[in-house]
Amino acid sequence: MKIIRIIYKLLAILLLVIFLIFYLTFAKLIILIFSKKYSSRFGFQNSKWIANVLKMILGVRLNVIGKENIPEQNGLVVFGNHFGYIELISLCSLTPIAFVSKQEIRRWPVLGFIISLGGTIFVDRDSGGKSDVYINKLKEALKNRINIYFSPEGTNSDGTFLYRFKSALFVPANQLKYPILPYVCAIKKINNRKVDKENRLKVAWFGDEQNFGSHFINFLMLKNIDIEMKILKPLVPDYNDTKIEERRKFSSEMRDLISKELIKMEPSFDAEHIGERIND
Repeated sequence: MKIIRIIYKLLAILLLVIFLIFYLTFAKLIILIFSKKYSSRFGFQNSKWIANVLKMILGVRLNVIGKENIPEQNGLVVFGNHFGYIELISLCSLTPIAFVSKQEIRRWPVLGFIISLGGTIFVDRDSGGKSDVYINKLKEALKNRINIYFSPEGTNSDGTFLYRFKSALFVPANQLKYPILPYVCAIKKINNRKVDKENRLKVAWFGDEQNFGSHFINFLMLKNIDIEMKILKPLVPDYNDTKIEERRKFSSEMRDLISKELIKMEPSFDAEHIGERIND
């Protein structure tokens, strides 16, 4: 049964990928003739329905709290805890999003090309997050009313702790005085079983510690996954981002905000465990 499930899901994803390659490529080229500005928003505006199709294929059942907190007007910076790819699909099924991703993903076969068509902003981890070029690129996207997602941790965990937050990634919204939208997400059930240490890593993906291919195949074996997501109220940042101390203070406050909500939502969450992978 598991083999049949894998084959079915892989075929469904393959058909979706083939359709997206042709649809996004040719539609974007045609739109580019008439409007370069709208062309850059085209992939972003299609992301919501694509995520909903993927959610259905993968058997994700999403319970959303605070959906009314999502602003009607686009041009948001969306952020929260990050434990893999499944919460990103869930998030994107609620509101269209363009992702900020590490540069190396752009070179991934097929997936990197599709993500590029979707308007993803690629960042050099060594310098991109702090450069004026990067900040201006995000500001341009926000002005074009594109919602941007980034992981302030700069990586992903198993969902039971948070790394320190990068401070530079909040700067574009602060300079423009555009809203940021925090969320928290937790895995509730896997194949109708409560999440435990044994099965958690079937959904949560450590990019640095787990091979993506083998993790994804094992993930496809799952019949269903229950995810709970809470959308917090948007806020407009207002601090002096020319001072590193102020930037770090704000990012620390945002981390505390996410942490407090995760304590309520995720029984296994350890608020005292602070990942130290990020240098800012």
